[in-house]
Amino acid sequence: MHKLIVISTALLSLHLASAEETSNLNPNPHFTISFSSAVANKYLNTGTGGELSKDPVVQTDLTLTHHSGLYLDLWNSRSLAHKWNSGDLGDEVDYGIGWNGTVKGFNIHVGSTYFDEPHVFTLGAGDIVYTHARIGKDFKPLTVTLGYENYTPLPGSGFQGGNLMSVGVSKNFSFCKDKVTLTTSLAGVYDTGTLGSEREFFVRGNIGVNWNASKCVTLNLISANYYIRRASDVMVTSGVALNF
Repeated sequence: MHKLIVISTALLSLHLASAEETSNLNPNPHFTISFSSAVANKYLNTGTGGELSKDPVVQTDLTLTHHSGLYLDLWNSRSLAHKWNSGDLGDEVDYGIGWNGTVKGFNIHVGSTYFDEPHVFTLGAGDIVYTHARIGKDFKPLTVTLGYENYTPLPGSGFQGGNLMSVGVSKNFSFCKDKVTLTTSLAGVYDTGTLGSEREFFVRGNIGVNWNASKCVTLNLISANYYIRRASDVMVTSGVALNF
């Protein structure tokens, strides 16, 4: 019995050592979960900058990502000025699927999202399908990205479809031993007249300050999405993001 215990202990030790070595070689799990929630002064469409709600909203996002780059996304916007699901465009639920990864040094992100609005959980009635493709390249000073976005309205949506073609640059800056991050992006966009907007060239961008509280928790102290076009506007948010 004593020999059996010794042998079992030795085998268990070897197994744990092997598992720890494998874990160190591949510390990332098969799936990661990201959750974020933020309060915004209003709700602007992220592509065109068109105003969907002039009232404050709470917007949350839950993403499940496989280590291959494939992801599923559930996004929600909740108006703080109206009852839930009252038909206000501040209320929305989005269901997304896509892939985000690197191929031969190029950053590639493709995906499709179903916009369930303004009355949620009424699939097929007045909703919008959003599809996008982006390819980027990291250079020493900044990242350059080419993008294409398509909005296809379903019957009864009240919106017209359209396309956005963009060329953008982005750059992040770290301070205080990577505890504080400044994110910046700027893009020139050609809009074919998406969702009732004007057919024109415009500029959109983002600037934000984040505090990386831990490996799992990031506080978005303040962030602004701005759109410079005939009807210019800015959406200011603040929130928290969790990564597991």
